[in-house]
Amino acid sequence: MLQPDSSFFSYFVTEEQNSAERASTPMTDTGTIIEFKGPISYRIIERLLDKLRSAPEFLAMNKPTRKKVYGAFVESIDNIYKYAAGSGTGERNKNRPSLISVKKQDDRYLITAGNLIQNDDLEEFRFKLDRVRQLDRENLKTLYEDIINREPGEDDKGAGLGLVTIALKTEHKIKYSFTPVDSDHSFFEIQIIINE
Repeated sequence: MLQPDSSFFSYFVTEEQNSAERASTPMTDTGTIIEFKGPISYRIIERLLDKLRSAPEFLAMNKPTRKKVYGAFVESIDNIYKYAAGSGTGERNKNRPSLISVKKQDDRYLITAGNLIQNDDLEEFRFKLDRVRQLDRENLKTLYEDIINREPGEDDKGAGLGLVTIALKTEHKIKYSFTPVDSDHSFFEIQIIINE
């Protein structure tokens, strides 16, 4: 499974920058195309997508790879926005620690995303991830169709369509980890690998 980023937790304890400023200036190191750590909002999502689309490394990718990387990035951000647990009260709490990055490593791209989740939701997430990891391409397509055609339930938190979509974009199994944070929360991290 994925090794959690231990520096992430200390980042939120010590870092107090404006999240919009961090989105407009992604961190750089060898291989990093875009990286962001902070609360996610629609405004931040727009800036991150703009930054990715305009990154020279992204523009240099061949078109099929660019579409896969972009699609996996969008699905990852969407999952963070929809399912991240907040550190305060209220459904629309925006102070939800999260991370997302796209890095090039040799002949592949690594999309890593992470966010806090409620421990009550952990087993449901694990079930959906393991189900997607076990299926081959044809069964993933069938599951995709089943989810699309299913009527949503009243308490439905999502049927895992984003995970299935991500799994269809990669030739590798999705990697993930859950790191306990406190009695109510764990940090969920996912990594998607796209071949060049």
